[in-house]
Amino acid sequence: MSDSGWNQWLEDPCLFWRPGDYNYQTPKHDPKKAIYTPEQEQERFKEEVENSEGFDIDFDSFRCVFNYHRAYLDAWMSQTPLEIYSLSKEALDGRNATYKTDFEFVSVVKANFHYSAGFMFLITFEVRDPYDGLIKLFQAGVRHLKHTFTEHVFCRPKPNAGVEYYGTAKTDLEKDTKKQRLE
Repeated sequence: MSDSGWNQWLEDPCLFWRPGDYNYQTPKHDPKKAIYTPEQEQERFKEEVENSEGFDIDFDSFRCVFNYHRAYLDAWMSQTPLEIYSLSKEALDGRNATYKTDFEFVSVVKANFHYSAGFMFLITFEVRDPYDGLIKLFQAGVRHLKHTFTEHVFCRPKPNAGVEYYGTAKTDLEKDTKKQRLE
């Protein structure tokens, strides 16, 4: 579950519909932020996807419809919030097993997705670090198609978050350090 080379699953940003197009349906947006022409929106969208690997897209700034979408975590009519919660928790459990850490899942912060032989979910979620008890951000990339397959592509601390991640209790870390000095 390494994040190296995972970008093969990232789709290039693609404009589907612009205001006025046939079958255009206005996506949820903030009229105060969505003030750009479709061409400007397309360039800004591309930059946001590239700069954040699809995790941090300000969908409120866009009236155009692109191939990346936000997952609505409060959608009471759908199973999506529960699926995203489960996918995040499973990704973290796999990472904890691989790296022998004990990060504790707290909650999903946000999720985006695009189609990729199923759905490629780009999920940002909170974990509690047992070392210092602080809540920290993680990201997971998960390919999923309900009742067909789930592939946890990677799970990692959010890059450039400006915090240290340990994943083990402070007492465990101190014991390991003491043990190394004795050897």
